[in-house]
Formats: sequence, structure tokens, C-alpha cells
Amino acid sequence: MFTGNYPLFILDSLRSAFNVGSVFRTVESISPAGILLTGISARPGGRKVGRTSRGTHGLVPWRWFPSSLDAVKFSQTNRMVIAVENTADALPLHEADFPLDAAFILGNEADGISDEILDVCQMKIIIPQSGLRRCINVSSTAAMIAWEIQRRRLTGERNV
Repeated sequence: MFTGNYPLFILDSLRSAFNVGSVFRTVESISPAGILLTGISARPGGRKVGRTSRGTHGLVPWRWFPSSLDAVKFSQTNRMVIAVENTADALPLHEADFPLDAAFILGNEADGISDEILDVCQMKIIIPQSGLRRCINVSSTAAMIAWEIQRRRLTGERNV
């Protein structure tokens, strides 16, 4: 099911069913793409994910893993895994050269991505921001990454 040449979004124990449902809607908009849910992430089957996803949870391939490390190891068999995190060595999204079938890991709303996971990712990217908080909602972050993937698909660009 996840052997295709398309991006994956790894959701690292997202607590909010609304965030998970929103990511499903976003990911469906750039089909083909898939989602790997981990840990305590809300899963399809509940009312909140279903309503927020507007039914896209039935269209996007997804799978649940007990831990983010399990999902990362699964993805690394045939994809580059990229952490989306505010780190000193993160590349701006618009400058990063990544394959369009990469797996993008999005951290928990409160804790971000653990150092253990950051250490095994092949790249780290950041959404450049000018605000003081430097804190974009996780589902909004997924939408920005999805748009950059779609933009590159449409233009044939890999990076700028």
C-alpha cells in the first residue's frame, strides 16, 4: 500500500482529532499521498476525525504505528525522512532539495519532535517565519508542505 512514489506525512502522536482530520483533508488534496499515524494520534473511526476530514480519511491510505520511531524505520526503507522542526540546522522549506516522495514527520502539538527522532532523520526543514512565537499549527504546517510539494510537481522544480 505504501510502495508508491508519493509523499508520506508522519503524525507524531498528535493529540487533536481536529488536527488529524485537517491533515487528512490537506493530504488528499495532493493525492497521491499517505499518512502514518503514531502513538496517541487520533485515528479514523471517531466522529471528530471523520467530520474534520470531510470523509477524506476513507480516500487517503493510512496506517498506525505504536511509536514514531517505528514509522520512521518503516519509511526509511524507500524514502528520505524529513523532520519539520525549528532547529538550528533546519533548511528553509523553499530552499530544501528533497525528493517529492519523502516522508515528512510533524511533531506533537506540545512537545514537537523528540531528539531520538531528529537524530535519525536525513534532513530537517523549517517554515520561515517573521512572528515572535515561531509556532505554526501542525495542520497549517502540513498544508504549507503539501503546497510546496504540489508547486514542485506542477512546475517540475525540485528546489529554488
